[in-house]
Amino acid sequence: MKHLLIGINAKFIHSNLAIRYIQAYGEKKGLTIEYCEYTINQSLDYILDEIIKQEPNVVGFSCYLWNIEIIVKLFQMIRQIRPKMLIVLGGPEVSYNPVTWMTTYPEIDYVISGEGEISTVDLFTCLEKGHDDALEQVGSLCYRDEDRIKQNHQVPPMSMAEVPFAYKKDLLGLEHRIIYYETSRGCPFNCEYCLSSIEKGVRFRPLNRVFEELQFFLDQGVLQVKFVDRTFNAKKSHSMAIWSYLKDHDNGKTNFHFEITADLLDEAEILFLETVRTGLFQFEIGVQSTNYETIVDINRQTDFEMLKKRVLSLKANGNIHLHLDLIAGLPKETYLAFGKSFNDVMAIRPEQLQLGFLKVLKGSKIDKKQETYGIVSRKHPPYEVLKTREMSYEDLRRLKDIEVLLEYYYNSGQFSNSIAYLMDLYDHPFAFFEDLRAYWEAGGLHHIKHHKIKFYDLLYEFGKKASKVDEDHLSQWLIHDLCLQEKPKKWPDFAHVKDGLLSEVKNFYQSEDYSDSLFKAYEGYNTKQIMRMTHVERYDFNPLEGPKDNVVSYIFYNYKMRDKMTGQAIATRIRL
Repeated sequence: MKHLLIGINAKFIHSNLAIRYIQAYGEKKGLTIEYCEYTINQSLDYILDEIIKQEPNVVGFSCYLWNIEIIVKLFQMIRQIRPKMLIVLGGPEVSYNPVTWMTTYPEIDYVISGEGEISTVDLFTCLEKGHDDALEQVGSLCYRDEDRIKQNHQVPPMSMAEVPFAYKKDLLGLEHRIIYYETSRGCPFNCEYCLSSIEKGVRFRPLNRVFEELQFFLDQGVLQVKFVDRTFNAKKSHSMAIWSYLKDHDNGKTNFHFEITADLLDEAEILFLETVRTGLFQFEIGVQSTNYETIVDINRQTDFEMLKKRVLSLKANGNIHLHLDLIAGLPKETYLAFGKSFNDVMAIRPEQLQLGFLKVLKGSKIDKKQETYGIVSRKHPPYEVLKTREMSYEDLRRLKDIEVLLEYYYNSGQFSNSIAYLMDLYDHPFAFFEDLRAYWEAGGLHHIKHHKIKFYDLLYEFGKKASKVDEDHLSQWLIHDLCLQEKPKKWPDFAHVKDGLLSEVKNFYQSEDYSDSLFKAYEGYNTKQIMRMTHVERYDFNPLEGPKDNVVSYIFYNYKMRDKMTGQAIATRIRL
């Protein structure tokens, strides 16, 4: 009997951890399970054809809010094409109302609720052996018994010591994808919008197993491992042991991404984190809101002032990439109150501010209290908020537009100096982004796909209208930002670049004074090649220090040497 698991990811770089766990647990129990991965960007016909060609007896789908609509279409067509092929659904999208799913869609034969390793393997084993009478013993299973739908008892949470390692020795097929890994399940908090709050307690994987598995990733030289632990630093002895191991065994290449609660960090942890290699760790820190009424309503336990203090301490050392998250559409947060939350977080100047929108997930506590909170959300995935008692649909649409511009101009890191300069001209960062949004809307700019150079021109044209702006400084900040990314092949319209190099610049490249310090990375290249591979730009001030005085400065951009945090070219002031 052939068992096939299907993961349909949001992007190619993503991978499905759940189906790998089930396959590995099945192997441990002597059961052969295969799996395949696709993306939501691939055509329905392609995915369907690939599944049918494999002729599985049982096909299981890993269901999430981003793929469930595709999965419904797939299993409906599979039932038409292969009526005897058994269809199994599992994952968070179907776990909290399995009877409803099976009632609505007669094509579904089985639904697994909650963690899938034990229950899925038990189900597949029953099917393989033809023991239909044993289905009632399979925990967390919802199934059909003639004209009735039966739901079995829920399996107790699995010990993390029993969870198998999800990856094969060669990481085949994952060369260009994010590696997901977990060392704990559950969350110590009870935030009402999150499904993790349903499970009580936190389970941790034994550290000896964790060290062995992390060493595997280090030896393989993977680019990034993303921990999916809901609150990685929930237990200090656990998180510190792992951080210490990664520091001591650093391969100089792999980056590890953690979701942490920053206000739980203490001084000893901060001091330790100052010692790790730049780029070794990346932290995602959920703020969600700084509005007290909102925090109380959603049962979130966050001390923002302590969080801010800890994040500023982390940022001061400049060795850890920091992503801070906000959620728009939460209870009791008006548009103005959200603006304050935005400003509170932007004051920290994280590498990224990720602006998300409330998703009323099936099974979450907030789902049951929508009417109480006055929340109206989409009835179909991803169940995103449409309006609340405090925020109109139009308010949320404005924030959607701001989110897009935030990604273009702030989170991309491509306009870091220009955006910092412009934001400082405003009373607060949110006011800047509101004005930028209004400018884009007035010009219909969000309807047009822009070349990357056009974004520089658009920001310049917008910035010219700002109060107290120095147009020359703005244009030069934009040129500096452009040069930090790459050697310009095309310039913005405002740049007015003259053809050819200044004689002073030519002399610089031919001089031996800088050959050891600046051109070391270009050993083996001749002068003309180095000139093509690097760049020198003239400014009316020193952009590496800011326009404190109007002193003409020349900046050399080294594209073979890049900042480990930002990826920007190393820039050096030179004298001509």
